[in-house]
Amino acid sequence: MTHRQRPAHRRAHETIAIEHDQQRYKIGLGRELVCAESARLGPIVEVFLNAQKVNSALDVLANDGAILMSLALQYGCPPDVISRAMKRNPNGSPASPLGVAATYLLGTDQ
Repeated sequence: MTHRQRPAHRRAHETIAIEHDQQRYKIGLGRELVCAESARLGPIVEVFLNAQKVNSALDVLANDGAILMSLALQYGCPPDVISRAMKRNPNGSPASPLGVAATYLLGTDQ
């Protein structure tokens, strides 16, 4: 079994508001701090995704998907593999809010 790289207790966190299919979501990205003195950020090590209506079915599914994405990152799955695995619309855009969150793993905004 592969070893899990647990995130440090102190890490940077960024929150991004998005709208997908007329629903609002918040994406949270946790990054390792490479150097605390210079506040240099490392790779994303955890993802949070919440729908606007807390504890709705949509919120629960989004949150659970983000937990799985975070665990995949912590177990060493490359971000580009995660992003490519997400379903896409015919025009190439992410088909889900989790797919939008995965684009941030690559540093690209949607």
